[in-house]
Amino acid sequence: MALAMVAMSVAAQNATSVPFTVRYIDENRLFQQYVVAQQYLQLQSKLRNDYQQAEKKKRDQIETFYNQVQNKYKNGQYKTQKAFEADQKKLEQMQTDAQKEMDNMKNRMEQQLNQEQRKLANEIDLFLADYAIRNGYDAILRKESAMFINPKWDVTNEVAEGLNARYNALHAPTEYAKPEVDGDTTPTQQN
Repeated sequence: MALAMVAMSVAAQNATSVPFTVRYIDENRLFQQYVVAQQYLQLQSKLRNDYQQAEKKKRDQIETFYNQVQNKYKNGQYKTQKAFEADQKKLEQMQTDAQKEMDNMKNRMEQQLNQEQRKLANEIDLFLADYAIRNGYDAILRKESAMFINPKWDVTNEVAEGLNARYNALHAPTEYAKPEVDGDTTPTQQN
């Protein structure tokens, strides 16, 4: 029994004598430096802009028709009450259809952004796990989730460089060897 307690004590001392290595990333800086994160932010901006333009176009169409109805009414151009009610019903239908279309567009936009965000987060998480193992780190934290971390443990730039290098390697144009012509052996890019 005493031998077991001594063995546990020695194991506990050995476990506490091994340093716990922690590094961190600044996610905001990483997003500024990582090309895929920049592409995600550009996509997000484009989709929001497209949504706002579509919404404005619908609003303008409805407003134009509303003004036409009002002008026809003021100028006594409706021959019957039924004609006026038909235009009012058309206006209501335009509003309903526009709302449905905008809701559908917003849902598609959010689904696309969520899918791209999950892919981006997964790429970063997989890279960080591999990076931590290769460098012998026990943990890599997000700066945003800590009260204070000494700046000397910041690996954001290294992580961004590694992510960009991996991205560039995966998306580099395919090169092939050009036949030797008069001693020229420089490779050319495939178009």
